[in-house]
Amino acid sequence: MGSWESATPTHRGQAWVRRGSDDAAVFTPDTGTLHLLNPSALAIWELCDGSITGVEMAGAIAELTDLDAEAALADVALALDELAQRGLIDV
Repeated sequence: MGSWESATPTHRGQAWVRRGSDDAAVFTPDTGTLHLLNPSALAIWELCDGSITGVEMAGAIAELTDLDAEAALADVALALDELAQRGLIDV
């Protein structure tokens, strides 16, 4: 598990997004891979523009939900780990 508190992740390569009512599909043409993301994972992926840290992402998530800052940071770190493992983000 990476340390995302001060990292500023960015999208890796090109990606196309198709949103559904309950989830979204992110297609990466450079690898030919389709990734299904739930709304929370998609929101976190969309925040990966290289301008905000994991802590700032967690703060935004905490403001939008009933999670406290510590729980939001744990959820964001877990999502960022998964996105990195799937090859969707770089640090």
